[in-house]
Amino acid sequence: MTALHRPAASAERRDNIEAGVIAATERLLRGGTGFTELTMKQIADEAGLARSTLYLYFREKSAVLIRMGNRLGIDAYEIVNRWHPGDPSGFDGLAETLFEVIRYYRERAHILVAILEVSAYDRTVREHWNAELDRFLDLSEQWLRAEQKAGHASPDLDTLTTSRLLIYGCNQTIALHVTTGDSADDHRVAREIAANQWFGGLRRPTPGDLAQGMSLA
Repeated sequence: MTALHRPAASAERRDNIEAGVIAATERLLRGGTGFTELTMKQIADEAGLARSTLYLYFREKSAVLIRMGNRLGIDAYEIVNRWHPGDPSGFDGLAETLFEVIRYYRERAHILVAILEVSAYDRTVREHWNAELDRFLDLSEQWLRAEQKAGHASPDLDTLTTSRLLIYGCNQTIALHVTTGDSADDHRVAREIAANQWFGGLRRPTPGDLAQGMSLA
């Protein structure tokens, strides 16, 4: 019986140690230590581990950051995926969803700062973070194609290019805002991003509609 339960116990121990390492790293970042200056010894000490034990679970500190970035992306995606263009809440629902994303990132700005900092010089971290953004890109394309099929978005709209503009622009704006902006402006920023995504993509008029509107004006 003991042998049968050993793998499960080992997996649980690994999960607990890895969670402890991530929590320790978050505390150090939240306390003001820059990720570039952070050492594996500091992480091990904060987690209450021997440095040799830490290396058994994370070969380098960037691996810890990648794990934190994965969690950040997964949770933000879950928030976004609660809404869809056909939701009765419409534009207001999109704006409120983006406000929740901003609030989520603001509470974890220390992680976001570290990811952006390290992505500038670490290719592996950058590729993993871009992979997180790609899930939002895929979701945006699905939404845009569905809105085109329903006749809500212009058939001339290029779904990939538009999604890149909407998702990467949204990500950069939110990152800049939560790391340098005032939380009192969170709702306003969310509505501006929502307006860009709603009228620039999900409800973009056809060129003919635009021309007709201009002639009527």
